[in-house]
Amino acid sequence: MGDDLDPHGQPYGVLFNRAARTERDLSEMLGVAKGMLADGVVNEQEASYLRDWGGNHPEALERWPVNLIFTRLYQYFKDGRIDESERGELYELLAALVGGTASLLLGYEGATTLPVDAPAPLICWGPDDVYVFTGRFAYGTRAHCEREATDRGSSCERNVTKRTSFLVIGTFGSRDWQHSSFGLKIRKAVKLRDSGFALRIVGEDHWANALTPPAPPEEPPF
Repeated sequence: MGDDLDPHGQPYGVLFNRAARTERDLSEMLGVAKGMLADGVVNEQEASYLRDWGGNHPEALERWPVNLIFTRLYQYFKDGRIDESERGELYELLAALVGGTASLLLGYEGATTLPVDAPAPLICWGPDDVYVFTGRFAYGTRAHCEREATDRGSSCERNVTKRTSFLVIGTFGSRDWQHSSFGLKIRKAVKLRDSGFALRIVGEDHWANALTPPAPPEEPPF
């Protein structure tokens, strides 16, 4: 193949075809994940299959939160195997992915599904920046996300107020946010933002990309 062809043998300029393949790959991965979860456990063979699937579908791995899942998966296999506790973590992460299918497009078309700021604002860290988190997060628990903000000098609160600088919406929230419990924070944030307060609403993907990137994982053993 020439250098102007992508891994599927298609011209890189054909953006529509590439987007369609990515959506197809994501649907396929969701099917794989559902099959792995069916018996309530993820065994080493299944985890290895998923790792190999990622190697064969590089475009799907560019999308949030799939990129995060495979970064963790490669870290699990760093020593050539995946132990029971790691398989348990993988199970929980895949369960969240499957259960949160409706929100996988948060970073892709967030402006039309949730009232996130468009264009996405610069994420700031400092004593004057107050974060509120709502929803379920691919990055980790809410406490984990809050710790990332406080470690960078910002503060966190549980409720949206006039002090709030950023409301971060978790990847695994419901697209039908207006009728969900976590939508209460979003509605209040929108009201304050529309009233002129400097409150910004962002998706987890945008927030996570602003974190200092960790050292890249070693190449997974194949």
